[in-house]
Amino acid sequence: MFGILGLHSSVSAEDHGNPPVEELEAQFNSLMDLETNEDGEVKKYSSKGRLEQEFKSIMVWPLADHFVDTYFEEKNGKLYKKEIDGPYRLQTDEDYSLEKINDSEYKLTQQGENQLRGSYTLTITYSYEAGKWVFADRMDHVSDQGGQMPDTATSLPTMMMFGIIISAIGLLVLTLRKRLMA
Repeated sequence: MFGILGLHSSVSAEDHGNPPVEELEAQFNSLMDLETNEDGEVKKYSSKGRLEQEFKSIMVWPLADHFVDTYFEEKNGKLYKKEIDGPYRLQTDEDYSLEKINDSEYKLTQQGENQLRGSYTLTITYSYEAGKWVFADRMDHVSDQGGQMPDTATSLPTMMMFGIIISAIGLLVLTLRKRLMA
């Protein structure tokens, strides 16, 4: 009856258990590791729009847009994978924590180490939407291991502005003096 009036009762994710972490990660990895030919052209998809639909099947649309726009591009009507470092991946054979935020949201956290980027923390938020678990957010935080940069700030820009202002005032005074004398 409520469906007819436009009111829907919310579905509780409590009945659906934990998100299928390994299954979602495998789907994510298969989309990020698409087969390409030697010049980077994606073989399975011909447009960002079609690939984006696949990403939207496992994540919320703003996140899908982010991954497609960041890691793929269209050129001459063909889809190419950009030659950049990919996102951090969940190492399902390593320890991670899965915390229940509420009935329809879980947060996964994993610490890791990468030779190129150093220590990092991967945080993935899962959300139960439209009857299934999807990625709601996926971010990484790289540890700050390089120490602080030296303080090289100078007052040169401020001094330059002060000099310009004094010069402008001097020019104005000279101009006014000439007009008054004439």
